[in-house]
Amino acid sequence: MTEFDQPDCTFSAPKRAATTTPLQALTMLNHSFTLNMAATLAERLKREAGDDVGSQVNRAYRLCYSRAATEEEVGACRQFVDRHGLAALCRVILNTSEMIYVQ
Repeated sequence: MTEFDQPDCTFSAPKRAATTTPLQALTMLNHSFTLNMAATLAERLKREAGDDVGSQVNRAYRLCYSRAATEEEVGACRQFVDRHGLAALCRVILNTSEMIYVQ
């Protein structure tokens, strides 16, 4: 958690430092926690939506974004899954701004 400015518990701090660094993005993308969550999400999608990639993409959007995927998004995600696999798509979804930030 040092990449995310984890405060030192031995000292009091009236205000927490806030920084944004490239290491934070790399940690979110490549940390074992993110990889495990992406693999778990991919397993859930396969279990709940079957083997159809379009159904898996739609289920992922419902679970992660609380909305339906557009036809354009489904098409792009299908191509991505064909090249890189469902777990990689899940890792991308978990790192999107729509997933990370509340709007």
